[in-house]
Amino acid sequence: MSDAADGVWAQLEEVELVESETTELENAGLRQAYLDGIERGSQGVPPVLPEGCERYSVRVEGETVGLLVVMHDCPSAGDATVVTVAIDPASRGHARGTKALLAAERRLLSDGTERVLVRVPRTNGRGLYFMLRAGFTPSAGFDGPDATWFVRGGEV
Repeated sequence: MSDAADGVWAQLEEVELVESETTELENAGLRQAYLDGIERGSQGVPPVLPEGCERYSVRVEGETVGLLVVMHDCPSAGDATVVTVAIDPASRGHARGTKALLAAERRLLSDGTERVLVRVPRTNGRGLYFMLRAGFTPSAGFDGPDATWFVRGGEV
């Protein structure tokens, strides 16, 4: 799936995931999208991403419209957890977040990841609903007081 010529790690239709060294949060829309992933309308300094995470710019026609972040071997060896799917508010409404998530899931599984989970803060009601629409279901096995964990295909 990766195209070394243009750095594309995964793609679904017009949405491409491209490896990124930065979080690209200098863009006000992406910064707000990242904060919205914690709680809609959240303000202030965005939390630092976990050590060892992989960052991908979500791009459409060469323009960065979002950010997707993955942690490997989390919560267990062989797992991958998507910790952030953030789409600039100006680019929402075109299923770009869903396509980015599904492209990442497909790539991770094809690379040998045993299962892909997504962690959503409980303060992000829209994020919880987004996961259900994307075909993921809550997993009680990883639930905590601050977040809901999702997996595709039912509870594990």
